[in-house]
Amino acid sequence: MLKVPQPELSFTQPTTETGLPETKKKECIVLGIGNPLLKDDRVGIDVVEALEASHTPVATEILYSVGFEVLDKILGYQKAIIVDACQLGLDPGTIIEVTPEALFASDRLVNSHAITLGATLRTGQMVLGDEIPESITIILIEAADITHFSRKCTPVVAKAAMEVVNRIQVAVSKKS
Repeated sequence: MLKVPQPELSFTQPTTETGLPETKKKECIVLGIGNPLLKDDRVGIDVVEALEASHTPVATEILYSVGFEVLDKILGYQKAIIVDACQLGLDPGTIIEVTPEALFASDRLVNSHAITLGATLRTGQMVLGDEIPESITIILIEAADITHFSRKCTPVVAKAAMEVVNRIQVAVSKKS
């Protein structure tokens, strides 16, 4: 039998600027950040749990800190929404939406975690580039009490959490 030489086949997968294989990104993830045992600090967790309980069609994750695990969770998504408590001197229950750039520019947007969310996101942008979502929204809810142990937020912060849940549900339904 005659053997015909076969050309060598070379398969290359498109890569991103960091050299990782290029993959299709998933739509959106919501991260809830907080301490489940500290009254209003748990508000991000409450938002995610409410989204899960209502079967909102969005990926969700709960985190207890704003370290590099935030980057692990948002990798591979087009959009990330991060919900956390804050203490900026606003009226308790006030909801503010900020961008990562606002976190970088403000020394007021610091938190009770070991590393700031801004520092984590800036590191992600510098190191991972295209791998992190194109759109990141940080929703902060002004806490009334983050020093007392409780598995429930104060009423004013719980009400704000439900408003945030509604906002996210509306945003997700517009995409469907």
